[in-house]
Amino acid sequence: MKTSVLNLLKGAFLVQEGASKNWRFILFVFFLAGLMITASHKVDQKVVQLEKANKELQSLRSEFVSVREEVMHKRMETQLANRLQAQGIFPPQKAAIKIIVQADE
Repeated sequence: MKTSVLNLLKGAFLVQEGASKNWRFILFVFFLAGLMITASHKVDQKVVQLEKANKELQSLRSEFVSVREEVMHKRMETQLANRLQAQGIFPPQKAAIKIIVQADE
């Protein structure tokens, strides 16, 4: 057991006969490790992009709510009447009369 551990630490399996199989396997493992690291970095980049998009979405939603509230406030009848009075347009004193036309049969 001691000699096998010592041979492993010395790297004897890399220089023995048939070591080409070992080298191919080691290169394959390094290739897979590099592929895994690359994939991990890509996933991290996507997570950062998603977080940035979520923050922008939240900002746009809050802006939408505030603009909608402002528009609703400006559309109120009293607000419209106040702005139109500044231009000399006043609301009518009497309610509008509804005219109903009946078709001749």
